Amino acid sequence: MEFRKAIIAASIGAGIVLAPAAFAADADQERQSVGEYVADAALTTKVKAAIMADEALSVLDISVETTEGVVTLTGTVGTDTEVDQATTVARGVKGVKDVENRITVDPEKNRPAPAPMQPTPPAGGGMSSGASTAPHAATGK
Repeated sequence: MEFRKAIIAASIGAGIVLAPAAFAADADQERQSVGEYVADAALTTKVKAAIMADEALSVLDISVETTEGVVTLTGTVGTDTEVDQATTVARGVKGVKDVENRITVDPEKNRPAPAPMQPTPPAGGGMSSGASTAPHAATGK
């Protein structure tokens, strides 16, 4: 029991000693106000919605982050055209100050979509009602 108390005390002591150093390292960075954070989150949502609305782009392939109105796009798409289109779409959103496009091209993503599967005809010579002419297992009828 004494050993357990010693470990807890050491952990608390280490936290007290190291916490100021962690905050000091972060002190040089400017912090966003709550209003700026909310505005950037709203802008990120608008850009994602605009990308989703564009049939040439996939919001699943492109990530969006916003800091002080500057939108950063990352991810992987199939063509240079999609990279350019993502920039154009993001710039078209009201409130975007600038766009940093870090999207990369992977030609493997440029493969055509597979053709949709065709339904197969039902077995048994085309009966589609679902009725069976086989005898019932329990009654034999």
